Amino acid sequence: MQRFFYASMVLCAALFINACGGGSSSTDGSVSGITVTVPGVPFGVSASAGNAAAAVSFSAPSSNGGAAISSYTASCVSGASAAISAMGSASPFTVSGLTNGLAYTCTVLATNSAGNSAASASATVTPSAPTSGTSVSYSTPAPFVNAVQASYTPGSLTPTSALSNRGRYLISDTSTGGSDANFLTIVDPYSAAAGYGAGAEKILSTNASYQNFLAKLVQLVAQSDGFYRLDSHLHPNNSIDARAADSYQLKFRNNFGKVSTRYGYVTFSYDNSTKKLQAKKRYLYDLAIASSTGTASYTLDANFAASDYYVKLSGTSFSLVAGAANATPLYFFNSPLDLGIPTFMNPKGIGFVANAAAPFKIKDSATAVLTNFANNLSTSYKNQVSVAGPDVSTKAAAVLMLASIKTTLVANGEALRYAPEVYTAFRDGALAAKLVSDGIADGTPGQYMVPYVYFTNERDTTTGSYHPFMVIVHHGNQSSPNGLIDIPRPPGDGTQPYGDGKVTRYANMEGYITAIPLKNYGQVSAVTQNSFTSNLWIDVNGIVSLPGSGSYSMPKNVYTWADKADNGVLIDGSVMFPVFNNVLMPSHLAGELSASGCHVGQGGGGPHCHADGYRPGFPLGLYNDADYVGKTHPPLIGFGYDGIALFGLYRSGSDTAMLGYAIALDGFGAHEHDGIGYHYHAHTVDNYQPENTTDTSYKSTLHVLMKGAYIGKTALIPFFRQNSSFNNNKYLGGTLASP
Repeated sequence: MQRFFYASMVLCAALFINACGGGSSSTDGSVSGITVTVPGVPFGVSASAGNAAAAVSFSAPSSNGGAAISSYTASCVSGASAAISAMGSASPFTVSGLTNGLAYTCTVLATNSAGNSAASASATVTPSAPTSGTSVSYSTPAPFVNAVQASYTPGSLTPTSALSNRGRYLISDTSTGGSDANFLTIVDPYSAAAGYGAGAEKILSTNASYQNFLAKLVQLVAQSDGFYRLDSHLHPNNSIDARAADSYQLKFRNNFGKVSTRYGYVTFSYDNSTKKLQAKKRYLYDLAIASSTGTASYTLDANFAASDYYVKLSGTSFSLVAGAANATPLYFFNSPLDLGIPTFMNPKGIGFVANAAAPFKIKDSATAVLTNFANNLSTSYKNQVSVAGPDVSTKAAAVLMLASIKTTLVANGEALRYAPEVYTAFRDGALAAKLVSDGIADGTPGQYMVPYVYFTNERDTTTGSYHPFMVIVHHGNQSSPNGLIDIPRPPGDGTQPYGDGKVTRYANMEGYITAIPLKNYGQVSAVTQNSFTSNLWIDVNGIVSLPGSGSYSMPKNVYTWADKADNGVLIDGSVMFPVFNNVLMPSHLAGELSASGCHVGQGGGGPHCHADGYRPGFPLGLYNDADYVGKTHPPLIGFGYDGIALFGLYRSGSDTAMLGYAIALDGFGAHEHDGIGYHYHAHTVDNYQPENTTDTSYKSTLHVLMKGAYIGKTALIPFFRQNSSFNNNKYLGGTLASP
């Protein structure tokens, strides 16, 4: 089934009585026959941080009580301290005399001749001193396709003492692995039909880069015949194969995706004393069976005549030859980069399960989404998406649309949640994401992972209010190798009890159309103010059962009152899930996450991310140390479906000069400073133990993207967390949209 995931924020516009046609013009108590009451409550309150001050914005109440509003009063209070107030005649105005670094709650009331209105809903703000000589830079991480081009030379290599299942190795024709060594490498260009070449290359070449290094990493995967399959790390859908038609030359062939020719893979043994790599058996991959049944199928090649042949290097090509005397001694070296699961993603040390891998599925949902998009988008928005990926003309059209949206909102007494530069930065960063790794069953290296991002501005004909969105057409997959094969205990396929079932280790291309609200609607003060049925806590009625520890009642909090599916989108087009899994426990405690904090759930598809995979000193994550260089703020890495932006974490001790470093994050993992607007940060929660549990083995450090709950108000959102499409949701900018 085609899926359109849609998240948005919708609230009535600030319309004055006369604009709504709601009776006579304002009057005061001196007019005979008019009863004057206190004004209605101001709404749409927001507060922006300043230096020992807050700029408070709001919309006028829908009723002035029958008399002109003479003034507004904004009051900000921190903890038990006395409120600090300021008066003004119109929005916005500034409350001064606040203390930098303290969180304040601000409300607004209106006054006319009859008295004061009730206080408005509150907004939170934390004033901060400006950093001398700095301004906000809305930067995004370098896309993986650029990050892997950075210069890298591994230096001295460590010989492998013993091979291990799923270990990653460099294979060389010398025992030193020095500058004169030739290394087995996967060779471009990509061909779905013919696969990749398996060649030899010197690792210390003048063009040494991370990509150059990753192409030489081979992962050994133990097979049921007792031997090893050799997979490419960079392109893990591809395993080493050899056949008579190619004179037994080694090739990397696709064994986990769509291919037009029937190939397979060879298994090998390795003699550590003679250093000879020997072919044993060959298995044929059958795409026809995979397509018809959704099952990856392999059969033993009974005609494989190179069984017990050895690997020989001739020039820059590897092939199988008869006789050990003709073989080339090959030496295995450990990978200088640790690309396995870091301890913080599996703190309980969950062991690697022996369950067979669930098959990937041959599916066309991504194609269907793109086709539906192309056929149904309104001509009003097509100039923003005339070309996939980055493009000067589409960006110019998007910038113009954002400017128009801002003008429309301001005219209605409303505002964008963030500066237009935030949205254009995200758009540029997302559109630059390309698939580098051939690790998706129906993906093609080089394709855009977020082909289109555009802005819409449709009007609610009932209220007259405009509801602009950033609409993202994306695939929900990572650009980099996904590492799913390394996960100790991945989700099962859901067809039977876990111990008897298969587990998900392969990925398919997904198709999403996601709408992120642009308008500033404010935030809730308690998680339960947002009510929705697709909810982790509701799904289990707040009860969690821990093996050997009994059952516990969990509170409704920022972790549990969360979406049971995706709750945001990352800069590369992959999607975020809450920290907790569907049994109300942090996902990383189950050993079910990859090195990047992601996995594929029941039923297959694209990976989704429960945790932040950032590691200091590690260069190949969603965002890395290089993305902080020369910047005044951590990089923009995503958006929650509530419209709140997500930035990278503040690195302890490294980012003290960055804007907002000294401003504490609130319970949602967010704060406000320097006029950026209220925003999330990836962060860590040390020594966290789920509430009401007593088993200390469940205490760990959380590496958070979004904790789970939405802080942006969601009660009036049309289609919020419901399937929608261009056929029923005009805010996506389809043919239902306004002409």
